[in-house]
Amino acid sequence: MMNNKINISLNKELRKKYGIRNFPVVKGDVVTINSGSRKGEGGKVIGVNHKNKKISIEGITIAKADGKQVEYYVDHSNLVITKLDLSRPGRENKLREITARKNLPPPVVEREEDQGSVGEYIEESIENQDEPEETTENSDEEKIENSSENNSNDEKGDDIED
Repeated sequence: MMNNKINISLNKELRKKYGIRNFPVVKGDVVTINSGSRKGEGGKVIGVNHKNKKISIEGITIAKADGKQVEYYVDHSNLVITKLDLSRPGRENKLREITARKNLPPPVVEREEDQGSVGEYIEESIENQDEPEETTENSDEEKIENSSENNSNDEKGDDIED
């Protein structure tokens, strides 16, 4: 039976973190191109062509003859995974299985949902309450300018009445 998964090398940080050298790429992973004419570019994976072993990356396009921009598919051997999308539970379980097989400690998986917690939102809103809003400062300055203009208009009006 043929394996349809496309394994891509992990960058050095992920290798140390998870204890593995490569992992199957899926839509949502963040990759960087490490060789070829587009070296150094990268982004989120938006498509995987398992038949040709090519990957489409967000923001990397090529212009057609009629001027349209189309997805540019990069060969899997020219890529390095810089961030894994672990939102699917199967991928997290796969990491745990691999580390258990190699007798390594289980990986510490960071989730994006945990980073945007309610506590952080509350802290931000409290910090924003302490700072005065720019609109009130502008309105105070405008009031001062308007009052000085009104005073000068009143004085002009008094001169006209005399």
